[in-house]
Amino acid sequence: MTLAMHGLDARHALAFGAIASAISAFALRGKGGKRSTPGATSMAIVPWGMLVDAGDAPRILRWAAVRKIDVATWRAPTLFVGATPSSRVIVETDHDRFEGEADFDAPLERLVAYLPFYATEQAMPLARDLEGDTLGDALEPSEPSCEALLASASDWLATSNAAARLELPPAGYRMASARSATPVAVEALRGVLRDRTPRPADPRAFAAIVAAEIHASELAPELVALTQCPHPIVAAVAKQAARRLGVSCTKTGSLDEVAPFLFERDRMRLEAWGRG
Repeated sequence: MTLAMHGLDARHALAFGAIASAISAFALRGKGGKRSTPGATSMAIVPWGMLVDAGDAPRILRWAAVRKIDVATWRAPTLFVGATPSSRVIVETDHDRFEGEADFDAPLERLVAYLPFYATEQAMPLARDLEGDTLGDALEPSEPSCEALLASASDWLATSNAAARLELPPAGYRMASARSATPVAVEALRGVLRDRTPRPADPRAFAAIVAAEIHASELAPELVALTQCPHPIVAAVAKQAARRLGVSCTKTGSLDEVAPFLFERDRMRLEAWGRG
């Protein structure tokens, strides 16, 4: 069955990893043996998963909940403009199946190929240090974590270990207003923010907070890059850290974009922290 396509929304641009497509909203209909929602629904694909508007039952699908995505593309002849591209997208979870068509070529091949990796990255615990080598007191993504993450970064910056690791000025670990980034600090944090080595816990959100707290504006490009990270906490922290460093919202995107994938407590805490 051919389904009408809803209008594109640039706010839902899919731009994580090597994907830089402008896919956003499809008209979908549940189909097949799995449970479905009657009538057409719209779906937005964002870096953290999928938003499915099923009328009275809006759904938020993290990548871990998506079991399979199939995409088929073909060119259909038309009377006046020749062959035009069309795509069929099928999304399956454990219990639901959504299918829809769009009158353009949906470049989702890399999403299909890397879906398991996005799900794994999204499920990573959050480290409360710059190493992430042990689970220890790492924060699980299944619970609100931003309050503890911010407190851990603040506490660490008040230690002699932080002063030595980042070569902070003598007053840097005693007075927040005196903190400033040193070349050593910038390079140390840049290494963490850019690192994609699998670890027991992800230290990038912790590093992003530290970067903002020591006013490391040199790290703005790394923070902006992380705003599209599949892990919603890492992305949200990166957005707010970059904003604290003066980066325009046009480059970071707003916190509201990732908010559906956050606990409300985390959203409120990050919103307050982002204001400085």
